[in-house]
Amino acid sequence: MEKFTLKSLCVVAFSVVLLGCENENDAVSPLAVNDTSNFGTSPDACEVIEFDGYNDIETGAGSVTTVYSEGTPVRVSAQLKADRGAYFNTERGTYSNTNAAILYNTSQPDERNKNFRTPNNAAIRPMGNVLTAGKVQGNATAIYNKGSRLEMDFSAMGSITLNAIHVLDITQDEADSELELIDKNGNVIKAYKLPVTGAYGATRLNTENTTGVEKIRVTFTGSRKNSGSGAIDVIEFCRD
Repeated sequence: MEKFTLKSLCVVAFSVVLLGCENENDAVSPLAVNDTSNFGTSPDACEVIEFDGYNDIETGAGSVTTVYSEGTPVRVSAQLKADRGAYFNTERGTYSNTNAAILYNTSQPDERNKNFRTPNNAAIRPMGNVLTAGKVQGNATAIYNKGSRLEMDFSAMGSITLNAIHVLDITQDEADSELELIDKNGNVIKAYKLPVTGAYGATRLNTENTTGVEKIRVTFTGSRKNSGSGAIDVIEFCRD
C-alpha cells in the first residue's frame, strides 16, 4: 500500500512550519476546536477531541503542536523513524526530534491515496481531518510509511480517564502497532495493540475507562523493515 504521497492540506495555524528545512521553527500557533460530533462515541465520554471543524482555517500545510478541549490545551507531537537522507540528522532506526504531527483530510485524499476517503466500505463514518505523522513542504504533505509515533499530552488537565480512541489505516502487516497509556510519572499504565482496520479502514478501540492517564503514545510499526503508518481520531475521555 503506497502512503508516502503529496497532497494539499487544510490546517488551522496562524503561521506555517515547513518541515525539512534546516532552521525550522517548531512553535506553531495552536488549533481551536469549533464544534465536535459525538457520532459513534460512548455516552460515558465527557469530552471528545476530533481534528475536524476548526476556526480560522487557512489553506496551507504545517505541523500541529496543540489542540484544545473546552479551552484547555493538549500538546500534540509526532516523530518519524529515521530511514536515510539529510532530513533526519539522526541514526537510522531511531526517532527524529522534529515534530512531524500533521492533519490528513480524508474528505479530499491525494491521488495515490484516493481510497483513503471516508466514508468508505471499511470506514463508514466521515472522519474529515485525522492525525498522523508525515513530512510537510510548502502547501503539500506526505504521509510517512516507514515507522512513526504520535503523542498527546493531557497534563494541562492534570490527568484523564480515557474511554476510547478511533484508529485508522492499520493493515495486517502493521498489527504490532500499539497504543500506550502513560501516567504522570512516565510509567505505562496499559498498552493495547492497535486493531487491524484494513487499508484505509477505521474502528473504535475501547480503552476500558482507564484512569490516571496524562499522555497517550501511538507507535506505528510494520513487519517489513522500515514500515508502518496509520492515523487516529476521536479521542473520548473525562477529566479525573
